[in-house]
Amino acid sequence: MPFGMAVSLDTLLGASPYLHDLYSRHREWYDAVGRGDPNTPLAAILAQIRDRGEASVSEAELGADLRLFKQQVALLAAAAEVDGRWTTAEACTALSDLADAALEAGLAVLIRKAVDKGDLVPSTTPVNSGLAIFALGKLGGRELNYSSDIDIVAFFDRAADAAVDPDEATRVFSRIVQWLAALLQDRVGADYVFRTDLRLRPDPGSTPMALSTDAALAYYESRGQNWERAAWIKARPCAGDRRVGNAFLDELAPYIWRKHLDFATIADIQAMKRQINIARNVGAARVEGHNVKLGRGGIREIEFFAQTQQLIAGGRDRSLRVRPTSEALAVLATTGWIADAAAHELTEGYWFLRAVENRLQMLRDEQTHSLPETEEGIDTIARLLDETPDAFRDRYRQTLALVERYYGELFVEGQTLGVSGGDLVFTGSDDDPGTLETLSRMGFGDPAAASATIRKWHYGGYRATRAAAARAHLTELLPALLTTIAATGNADLALQRFDNFLGRLPVGLQLFALLRSQEQLRTLLVQLLAAAPRMAEAVIHRAHVMDALIDPAFLRSIDRPAAVAARAAAFLGEARDHQDVIDRARIIGQEQQFLIATGLLSGTLSGRQAGEQFTALAETLLSGLLAAVRRELERRHGAIPGARIGLLAFGKMASREMTASSDLDFILMYDADDATESDGERKLAPSQYFARLTQRLVAALSAPTSEGVLYEADMRLRPSGKAGPLAASLKAFRVYHAESAWTWEHLALSRARVVNADPGFAADIDTAVAEALERPHQPAKVVGDVATMRTLLLKERPPRHALDLKLVDGGLVDLEFIAQSAQLLARQRIGRPQAPTAEVLARLGEVGLVPEGARLAAIHAIYSTIIEAMSAALLEPFRDETWTPAFRDLLAQLSNAPSFDRLVEDLAEMEGEVKAAAARWYATASAL
Repeated sequence: MPFGMAVSLDTLLGASPYLHDLYSRHREWYDAVGRGDPNTPLAAILAQIRDRGEASVSEAELGADLRLFKQQVALLAAAAEVDGRWTTAEACTALSDLADAALEAGLAVLIRKAVDKGDLVPSTTPVNSGLAIFALGKLGGRELNYSSDIDIVAFFDRAADAAVDPDEATRVFSRIVQWLAALLQDRVGADYVFRTDLRLRPDPGSTPMALSTDAALAYYESRGQNWERAAWIKARPCAGDRRVGNAFLDELAPYIWRKHLDFATIADIQAMKRQINIARNVGAARVEGHNVKLGRGGIREIEFFAQTQQLIAGGRDRSLRVRPTSEALAVLATTGWIADAAAHELTEGYWFLRAVENRLQMLRDEQTHSLPETEEGIDTIARLLDETPDAFRDRYRQTLALVERYYGELFVEGQTLGVSGGDLVFTGSDDDPGTLETLSRMGFGDPAAASATIRKWHYGGYRATRAAAARAHLTELLPALLTTIAATGNADLALQRFDNFLGRLPVGLQLFALLRSQEQLRTLLVQLLAAAPRMAEAVIHRAHVMDALIDPAFLRSIDRPAAVAARAAAFLGEARDHQDVIDRARIIGQEQQFLIATGLLSGTLSGRQAGEQFTALAETLLSGLLAAVRRELERRHGAIPGARIGLLAFGKMASREMTASSDLDFILMYDADDATESDGERKLAPSQYFARLTQRLVAALSAPTSEGVLYEADMRLRPSGKAGPLAASLKAFRVYHAESAWTWEHLALSRARVVNADPGFAADIDTAVAEALERPHQPAKVVGDVATMRTLLLKERPPRHALDLKLVDGGLVDLEFIAQSAQLLARQRIGRPQAPTAEVLARLGEVGLVPEGARLAAIHAIYSTIIEAMSAALLEPFRDETWTPAFRDLLAQLSNAPSFDRLVEDLAEMEGEVKAAAARWYATASAL
């Protein structure tokens, strides 16, 4: 329903004593310029304010000018909004632009004054002063309400050297900010520019008006609270030295936008809203007397709804870092955090409530947010919205109800401590009889033992439950958690596993908060405890690995390796320094590995897809770390002019078949003039330079940090193995594979793949690999060497159990040897250079070299799925005595087998097929 489209100026002036007075004072100006396009007079006023700031005027003269311009814009904005020339959003933007211009002009005058007094060096201007004025709140989002105060914070950079006496910088800049606030808010009669609030600065009761950027960062990083994070979402430099302002926001970003999803934020912001409700005596939603800003269903609930989700996910997704509330709602919908309908309805509701708020304040220029208590007063507001009183009341109630519903879905308040059909009480030292009955009905065979276990949690028996906030979350979580546990079919065993998990969890607050708000994660965690101890262990040590499962992008892109790579690359791109790159690589690596493993174990991803995703992630992280260590090396030693480098992957990374526990097999190759040294202060020869680069890359991958270990790196496939240099020159690589390489090295080379290289170098490496593989290979020798290697493997690395499908006779190794030996002996006929094993097997069937090729490719897929699942789910996959029935059932399910026993039988038949096919292939190959 449209509003504000046909309200006349006479109606507005008749309702508003304040605007009637303004019109009488500025009638000639308004009649001349204010009745047409309102953007034209607004632009003229803003230009005049800028001119006044640049002119040599006094504070008093500027103050008088600004009060005059404020009156004109106030009249213009009110008239243009109620008659429909401006939307409410446009009117709010106009008021915000006026505030920005006034701050800029006032600061210019005051800085000139400080220069004249000798406090600032003569060349100081607002642009180079080092003093940045930040707009927060409504002004930060450029959405000031009609009679709003402005929230500003001022920080200065000491490195700007603007103060004549550096020790006096805090005093000088604080005085400028104090004068600036006085210039804007001091009244002459009833006239003023803007009420100015400086209380959003750090610890306002004990800090000066202007803080150094170093002191501000130290405060936020050590003492900042969630409400301050929420306040800084909308912050923007609005006056002064914007270079300093933008640099400060970049530095502050990790404080505002956390690396992990932060569901504890919900509880803090919910508590803030409760405090507001209590302090303001906010009751139920109503019309007469309702507080349109702070009341239930009001503006603040829409803002909290958007800001909370921005805080939760903005560290992972930069697109969520927007200031205006309506823009935040739109981006939340675009990224899948809320439905399109929610964004549309809340945005429409937001601007309706903002229109109501503006009209309330237009009446007398009062900073009020409460609707009138009288029927006559409500009629006035309705008339200024061009609605009948009844229609306005209906729309207002509907809007409040809609906002309350969406807000309530995000901020679940007052959860019951029971479940349907009974209470769950775990206080005191004795069991509650009603609780035991409830637990028994839920399916717990030993309700007394269950009650004792849960009481232990409540009394802080574990580290994760010692914090009061964690226990509070756990109390709210319990009914839903016990319902989820009971749904497993063996409630006692599932509770026992969760108790074991909780006993080893170091911190509980974030996880409990997350599980409260995410039903599917509760179910998933209980399932993981039963079937996937490796993944449960990951949650114990780093609960943030579950972050990705909440991200709406998960479901949209889970089967696309490129999406995994893009998320990882974007997260690395936010790193602030070398160490941050390394830490971020581990954070996103662990998180995305957990995500991929979840997709695999849930059946959303096939084994092949999981392998491709694990590989895409590894390549992205490897490339990001290579770039980081290369920058660090160049900082110390410079670069080698004309040199090029590349990474050649082997094994599972090369064939895109990595698992959750795969090492990275690769070598670093380079092409450089041996006589050229690096051009830095500490010069190095190419061999030393690239060996050191390789060492640093391996350390970046493998070194344990506070965020864990990323990957183990295997460099044994470099020329001459452990005896050879860490980095291989392209020339040495060519010579080695032409003269000295063993058959097994050429087998490994048959699926090697360049995963990162300087421009043009990948093609040179590919050419060198092709040259090595296309040299004549003697069929009898290749087949003989393969047979010898297979025999040696069976002797020295026998399978640990029947499902050790890599090493069993007729297992994955045999399939890989068939494909790799075929690539050496029939490369041209196959026509699939460096292809993955399954693709080569299928191609062998197509060209008739291995008639069972398609069947072998299908067996390879089943083997891969099982191996991928074992790697993702188990801490000790080769101790089958530790496998739970749930994991055995999971393997059968992922393999489309009716039962685990049937799966074992089917695998034995497959192994026989592979052995027979391998024997036939080697007989054929010997005669090629």
